Amino acid sequence: MVNYYGISNVHSISNETEKHIESVKLKGFTILKNVLSLDKIEQFKGKIENIYKQQVNEFGENNLKKINEIDLARALLAYDSDFLELIEEPKSTQVVKSILGTNYTLQLQNSIINRPNKEHHQSSWHRDIPYQEYTVSQPICINVFYCLTPFNNLTGGTILLPYSQKSEKFPSLNFVEENSIQPSLNAGDIIIFDSWLFHKAGYNSSNQVRYGVNQLFTSPIIKQQINLPELLGGKYSDIKGLNSILGYKYDVPKSVNEFRQNRLNRDNKKR
Repeated sequence: MVNYYGISNVHSISNETEKHIESVKLKGFTILKNVLSLDKIEQFKGKIENIYKQQVNEFGENNLKKINEIDLARALLAYDSDFLELIEEPKSTQVVKSILGTNYTLQLQNSIINRPNKEHHQSSWHRDIPYQEYTVSQPICINVFYCLTPFNNLTGGTILLPYSQKSEKFPSLNFVEENSIQPSLNAGDIIIFDSWLFHKAGYNSSNQVRYGVNQLFTSPIIKQQINLPELLGGKYSDIKGLNSILGYKYDVPKSVNEFRQNRLNRDNKKR
């Protein structure tokens, strides 16, 4: 029991989801344990390498080096529909919906491949919506990050700066050194964090590849990293709920008439 006085307004929680929501809103992140099975993890790791090889062939390894895109596989679900499972995972979805509401979109779904003894470009402090040097009273972007291998000091697990989602500026180096943390996580765990939280990848000094899948869900006021409705060519557009998350509901109209027709269609559906 916690004792206090002079306090009349106390936040209370009644279930596990509310505990995670409070953690994200206050310190900027929370951790869901043992979400994915080991069998699923092995399948996804193999699929990620296959997608990355395909993207290297599509764009060229030298070109990827020039733009710091080595060991980064983008838009996974467009290459393999099995990655939809990660978008719709129930436990994380419940947290995301409770924070963002029912109207949100998938801004990106990428995989970070952190190979042994190799510096990754994600190893610099950043926000996942870069160049945003302001804060918001309520989260408008939430990351759901799947750990497909152990994340710790040896493997170069993600380093977080708690509460930094509340700061417009990047804190002093002294504050960063004293307050940054590197959670020790197992394969199958999920980190959910406010996208305004400063974080970075660690250095992988182990002998194994570290795999993660980063999903960023946003309020529709923020555009997608890649136009998923166009990339998917209409696929999943008829699946209620999923079509909204993938951005079909919020695709920008190409004309005044299309804008008005969209409104008319919505109005007709309400009747």
